[in-house]
Parts: sequence; C-alpha cells; structure tokens
Amino acid sequence: MSPAVIVTLIIVGIVVMVGAAFIAQSVENARKEKLRRIAIINDRIRHLSGTLNDIPNQYMTTDLRQFVIGLIRQSCAALFTLAPNHSGATAQLKKLDELSTQAFANELDSLQPPFEDPVTGQNIRTRIKDLVNILVALNKDGSLEKSLAVKYVNQGKMLFELISVDVSLLAARHSEKDENTFKAALINYSSCLKKIQKINTQSQFTHRIAHLQAKTEQLQQKVKTQVEKAAALAAEKAVEEEKNTRADSNKDWQIKHDYE
Repeated sequence: MSPAVIVTLIIVGIVVMVGAAFIAQSVENARKEKLRRIAIINDRIRHLSGTLNDIPNQYMTTDLRQFVIGLIRQSCAALFTLAPNHSGATAQLKKLDELSTQAFANELDSLQPPFEDPVTGQNIRTRIKDLVNILVALNKDGSLEKSLAVKYVNQGKMLFELISVDVSLLAARHSEKDENTFKAALINYSSCLKKIQKINTQSQFTHRIAHLQAKTEQLQQKVKTQVEKAAALAAEKAVEEEKNTRADSNKDWQIKHDYE
C-alpha cells in the first residue's frame, strides 16, 4: 500500500470520526434542548395550575379563569409534541376537563375577604403576581399576542390591588372594635374606599363601595362625637381649674388680710 493511500485512509478516518463526533454532539444538544423545553413547559403548567387552585373566587374573573385554563391546555399540547406519552400532561388535561364542568361564581364584589390574616392575603397576592409575570414572559417570547397580554395583565394588576384593599379592610375592622382606635379605623376605611374607587373602572365593585362609604360616614360621626366630648371635657376641666385658682387666690388674700 502506497504512502498516498495510507495518508488518504487516515484523512478519511479522521473525517469520519469528526463527523461521528459532530453528529453525536448534535444529538446530545438536541436531547438537552428538548429536556430544557419540557422543563420550562412543566414549570409553566405548575404555576398556572397553582393559580387556579390557590386563588379564591373573590380574586378571579370569569374570563381570566377561562384564559388560564386555555393556556394550560396549550402548554399540555406543546408537551405532547415533545413527549407524546407525557403522563403529567395527560393527568393535567383530565383535571382541566373536570374543572371546566364546575360552576364558577364571580365573587369580586364580596364584602368578606377569604382570609383572616394579612400573611395569607400576601400569599394570594404573590400568586397573582406570578400569573402576571407568566403573561408578560409569554408575550416577550411571542407565545401571547400583545392585546391579550395587556388585557389580562391589567386584570391581574386590578386583582392585586383588590387584595391590598382587603388586607387594609382587616386592619380597619380590627380598629373599629375599640373606641380608642376609631380614628385609625376611619383612616383605614377611607384608604380602602379610595383604592377600590380607583380600580372600579367597570363598576364591578358597587356593593363594596356602598359598604365602605357607609362605614366611613359612621366612623366620621363617631370620631366627631368623640372630639366634641373631649372638647367639652377639656372646657369643663378648664373652668374647674379656673375656679380652683380663684378660690386659692381668694384664700391667700384672706390669710394676708387677717395678718394685716
């Protein structure tokens, strides 16, 4: 075998080895990219499902709920394109079918917050924030058109503020129980009223606003009565102190007169 043939065979072998290595690396990169995309979609489904499970009806609109269900279905379909036998996506779709058959009552105008402590309220608000972040991310990567993103992000922001109202409402109701903190209760109720009036763009909080207006007026009267009573007591005390001062002055004068 001539040197030229040997050199040629060596070159061919190197090319084959490099090609095989390139193909193997490409396959591995494709596998890793596939796993990465599956992980991203799984994480999205997990967060969206958590939104539906953890956010009470008081902070969910009907169309936003249906939109989130649609996003989960789309995510499951994307999973099937990557992993046709994905068991998690199959189980998720079954849950969505059951959820879709359940009646949904919009309770945005409810007077009773679905929590009794501010920490729980903050946790729910975090869920809303997570949802808004997902919608923004979907819009940025081109998965969600801008008009829909703007519509539902604005709804999320409105719900976020509504929870803030209810957190303040808890503080107002607590302060209202003690006549010594009527002023604090009035401040909190007034704050709740201003906040909810600001987000009442579609007149969806008429019951809440009427209730807060009535509470504010009641407390304004109570605080006014307290101020008037305090002023009257202060006036009586001033008169009494003046009488005592005059009596002491007359007594001192009488003692002085007796010794002259």
